[in-house]
Amino acid sequence: MRRRVFLWCAGGVLVAALAAGGVWWNWIRAPYALADSPRIDVTVRAERSRYPDVRETAEDVDTLVRVYVQRLGAGDTEGLTRLAAPSYQGVRAAAADAVHTYGKAASGHVEVTVLEGVVDYFNPIRVTFEKTGQQQELLLVKDGGHWWLALGEGDPAGGV
Repeated sequence: MRRRVFLWCAGGVLVAALAAGGVWWNWIRAPYALADSPRIDVTVRAERSRYPDVRETAEDVDTLVRVYVQRLGAGDTEGLTRLAAPSYQGVRAAAADAVHTYGKAASGHVEVTVLEGVVDYFNPIRVTFEKTGQQQELLLVKDGGHWWLALGEGDPAGGV
């Protein structure tokens, strides 16, 4: 009998711990995620650098740049606006312009290179669309513990 009670208690503790872990994971993850479609072909890599933080930043921004390419390829202007740094203005027009300029190119292979940043909360990237040969330079801004696109007009240090 004691063993059965112990197993029920241990099972309850395990379920509670898993539930708390799930809540914790949802609380710390970025406020953006890849959608089920469209599928994307993106390679994210760090620029060759003597500084290890470039590789670390590439890992940190991987999800954001993949989501950016996916929303771009889907023509999802509204989705792109949600990726913009909170302190930026004119985001909708900038997102529409990005979709118009690079949307079709995002359906092919895309190479994203994370470049050396000057400070740890701004980081430039180069997006190369192999389908068209187009290149786009973007600034990423870390604000509120998450990376965002510097999309539109604003002061990159506005939220820092």
